[in-house]
Amino acid sequence: MKKSILFILFTLVIISCEDIIFPKLETNDPIIVVDAWINDKKEKQTIFISKTQDYLDLSSVKRITGANVIVKDDMGNTFEFFEESNGNYVWYPNSNDTTIGNVGTDFNLKIEYDGKIIEALSTMNRTSNIDSINFLEGDFPDDDSYYAEFWSQENDGLGDAYWIKAWKNGELLASSTDIITCIDAGASSMGVEIDGVAFIPPIRRSITQFKQDEDDNFLPPYEFGDSLYVEIHSISLEAFYFLYMAKIQINRRGGFSELFSVSLANLPTNLSITNNTNIPILGFFSVSSVSGKGNVLDDEELDRIERAKREW
Repeated sequence: MKKSILFILFTLVIISCEDIIFPKLETNDPIIVVDAWINDKKEKQTIFISKTQDYLDLSSVKRITGANVIVKDDMGNTFEFFEESNGNYVWYPNSNDTTIGNVGTDFNLKIEYDGKIIEALSTMNRTSNIDSINFLEGDFPDDDSYYAEFWSQENDGLGDAYWIKAWKNGELLASSTDIITCIDAGASSMGVEIDGVAFIPPIRRSITQFKQDEDDNFLPPYEFGDSLYVEIHSISLEAFYFLYMAKIQINRRGGFSELFSVSLANLPTNLSITNNTNIPILGFFSVSSVSGKGNVLDDEELDRIERAKREW
């Protein structure tokens, strides 16, 4: 009996100690953010410039306008990016420059804004050519499901880094869990060497994303009529670690596991304000070479799957 009374009193004391507090969070001056991921595709290239905002600021992204944005290569070519809309600076291919640069070319980004000179360097590295995009029969979540994989023979020589992007029915798989990167044919860090072979299954099949409906039931990854387009973008090792850390910091499980998670922090950057190095800046500048290929899960592809099954 005494134990029960003591427990009740202890519980009341604990409950009475619960007070709601409203801590005053420190505010900081906005930091310039440069999102400059461009490539050698024959299409419009965009550099997006914005500013950070406070954690509880739910307003729209603070875009930077009125900047001068130029990319130069080591061959003497200049690519001027014009402001097309708020914070979006674009370059279009023309009769003289159908793409930006060639593999092995070094590039310098220079942005002039509000008395600041922002610069960064990037080299266009080689990419890995995609040989084919294949659909295969699966048994999850049901026997009529299909998954997909790409086939590419990775280049000989250690140190190549890649960012793999996929579009299902024309829609980019762009959530944080869809950031697919690797070093060489499949290593996630320089501690493992997988070089000069076909990309390993976890990488080549990573373009198969399992989604759930509103009742948390898994949906077939691909169905008849679905299209899939895949690209392999070459990136530097610096860019690889930037994306790798971004994925870790975005995909946070919450709860007790946060005690053992990597602390939130600004991501590493290759940008700097060269006329005042004491001012922080965020973002990344990368120039990629791109290989792409697509396929459709149609009657022709189903025939190929059946032939492959018979041969197997």
